[in-house]
Amino acid sequence: MSVLEIVLLVLLLGAGTYAIVVRSQLTRARMQVRRLEAEREARDPHRRRRRRPAPLVVRRAEKAVKAVAESADILRTRGVTGLVASSIEELTEWVREDRVAVQRVAAPDGTVTVFFSDIESSTQLNEELGDRAFLKVLAKHDEVVRTAIETHGGHVVKTQGDGFMVVFRHASDGVRAALAIQERLGRERGRLRTHEVAVRIGLHRGAVVARDGDYFGRNVALAARVAAVASGGEVLVSDELREALIDDSEIVFTDVREVELKGFTGTHRLWLVG
Repeated sequence: MSVLEIVLLVLLLGAGTYAIVVRSQLTRARMQVRRLEAEREARDPHRRRRRRPAPLVVRRAEKAVKAVAESADILRTRGVTGLVASSIEELTEWVREDRVAVQRVAAPDGTVTVFFSDIESSTQLNEELGDRAFLKVLAKHDEVVRTAIETHGGHVVKTQGDGFMVVFRHASDGVRAALAIQERLGRERGRLRTHEVAVRIGLHRGAVVARDGDYFGRNVALAARVAAVASGGEVLVSDELREALIDDSEIVFTDVREVELKGFTGTHRLWLVG
């Protein structure tokens, strides 16, 4: 057995031991939850019991424990060569899953339109309105954004506070959704407690990496940077996205800007959609 094999064996045996300890702790936690549920039912026999899925942190911990235990078992029974072969198999499966996930939202050329939006100066607006009033404004904003996204075939990847990350199959759908959001927010201003909700939106088009329902990669980061340099009420798009819409006479670009984007080299040409 080589030095590398010995080192890997020691590391994975240690990890396997840790996995056994964690698994034991998880088992005890589940038993305690079941005991508490039984006591609650005993106090209220008419209460209908509904099985709920384990918390996300528990499911992830169980998944990690399983992965460590399986790796240790592979190393013990098949050696380092078997462990490497297993890792390659898992990587191949990861790539396959990624390809399927991207294909669901990708245009025929394999690109995805990535959309980011948020409310300009939302912290200041929250301070002015107070939490309760701001939450009402935020709820109306979310309804406007989600309606436009659904109407134009977008998929909400995730939200954080007042920010949205969305993917579209076609660049034109992403831009039209953005314009619909800005147009409706203008009409709804009186219903948003007379406070102007200025949303900034940025879009970019390119290849992405998908994993566990999220999207990653340089083009995702670039789309976020485009949104960050937009002002409230604006829809800014990258040069790459504009090229995809060059033949679409219904979408008008009213201004072009040369800007530097944080984390990216050189200058980038961004287009304001009218």
